[in-house]
Amino acid sequence: MSKQYLNFVQKLFKYFIFLLFVSNLHASKVIDIKEYLSDIEIVSKYEDRKKGLMNRRSIPNDYGMLFIWPYERKQCMWMKNTYVPLSVAYIDIRGKIIEIYDMVPFSKDSVCSTKAAKYALEVNSGWFEEKDINIGDSIEVKKLFSND
Repeated sequence: MSKQYLNFVQKLFKYFIFLLFVSNLHASKVIDIKEYLSDIEIVSKYEDRKKGLMNRRSIPNDYGMLFIWPYERKQCMWMKNTYVPLSVAYIDIRGKIIEIYDMVPFSKDSVCSTKAAKYALEVNSGWFEEKDINIGDSIEVKKLFSND
């Protein structure tokens, strides 16, 4: 092998190591959402999911609504008749946050996940950023159904 080729391979290897390091700067974490939200309303029936947080004038900062769909697929939300600016996190079947969006009151535009989601968590707008909860973090969804 030529010396030029070896230098190229070394530089390429260092570059990949650097990329690996940079991609792990924000290490994902596992979140016990009950430590952040004292009131979590779980909605799994179609009519409850359809209504969501419509017509509520405000929600407390420690409140969230968890939407549960019967199957994992791309999901959509909207803000029809919703007074409160909200953030939504789409969550996959394993509990991993796959997308976070801010939503505008009264908008009839759909805010859809681009990946398959089983759950969505709606909270006050900016809540995820304020709590440093990010895409890639995981929520212990099963803990929401226990009394622990």
